[in-house]
Amino acid sequence: MGDDAAAIDAIVPITGRRLALPAGPIFTLQRAADADYELGAFRAWAGYKDLGCDAATDGLLLFQHVFSFAPTERAGRTGIHCHLAHVHIVIPTSGRGVFSYDGVTTEAVPGEVIVQHGGTVHDQFSYSYVAASPEETKRTPVSLEPMAPDAPPQSFGFLELFLPRTIANVEIVPPADVTADDEATAWDHPYHAPGASYAMQGADAPTAGFHPVVGRADLEVRDGHTWEPTNGLVATWIVRPASGAAHGHAVSLSAPGEAGGLSVLFMAAGSATFRRNDGDAVALHTGDCLTCSAGLVGDPVNPSPNMRLLAFYVSVRAEALQERTDAEIERLEALGSAIITRKLVRPARDDRLVNFLTDEDIAPV
Repeated sequence: MGDDAAAIDAIVPITGRRLALPAGPIFTLQRAADADYELGAFRAWAGYKDLGCDAATDGLLLFQHVFSFAPTERAGRTGIHCHLAHVHIVIPTSGRGVFSYDGVTTEAVPGEVIVQHGGTVHDQFSYSYVAASPEETKRTPVSLEPMAPDAPPQSFGFLELFLPRTIANVEIVPPADVTADDEATAWDHPYHAPGASYAMQGADAPTAGFHPVVGRADLEVRDGHTWEPTNGLVATWIVRPASGAAHGHAVSLSAPGEAGGLSVLFMAAGSATFRRNDGDAVALHTGDCLTCSAGLVGDPVNPSPNMRLLAFYVSVRAEALQERTDAEIERLEALGSAIITRKLVRPARDDRLVNFLTDEDIAPV
């Protein structure tokens, strides 16, 4: 493990291309059947379905759905690692995963919205799996709400959004070498996304209630509260037909004070129609994903009773960021645990925040 001086001397700057969207309005609709899960694209036991943002945004975003295609007992844990992205949002959609986020054991289940933020050190060491053929696993429904207590078991699945697509994935402790102390350790390194923070909104969190949508008596929305943790880069909403459960002030499906940027609309269940600003209309059905310039389409109309829409807004400020070069990624991944400047095994019942070591006013004990 490198000490502070060695890690600082070895800091790898970001010198790659400035992120830039393709010229002109963006409108890319990927139907559910247009892509399939690629088994082993990153983890050997997982399948990854690219939902079309990568190609639509020239690599500014990656939005994908991930499933477990093997049990923990056979495939093992991920090992302790971090993804050096500007933004990393994880939304569980089925089953159950168990993570250690900076030494804090965390259950990941549908109904949660998690902002790992670029650089949070974590380890996925347990995930549910239901023995089935790959085709059966792929048909597992996507849920953005908690599962009923008597729901049948499911394989673990989650949606994740990265900004940018090209990032360094740095292994801190290999899967076979992780100890109980490692699993309970808080970590610090110089590559945390500036201004960002870890956040997890559970379905029962005070901020997770559904609100009326401004000007739409037929819709209600839950704000995933990702705007602040991503340093004003990505907002997240879950939209559904009005159920009578919405309360409090009305919420707009836009980020206040923002102009330009991107919208990503993923239809997790059901269907709805969206009007383009040129008068045309497009229907989204279960599994469809639309990536478009913000403001190009309006809010959903004629939603089906079971509509569950996941909507992201990506600030135009993302285009001021840079991605890492291949050489920088290779160097960071070769450094591995040498990027760590401080670590602390959390004592029992330690309730300090994830990434608390990044606060220079707090010294490890």
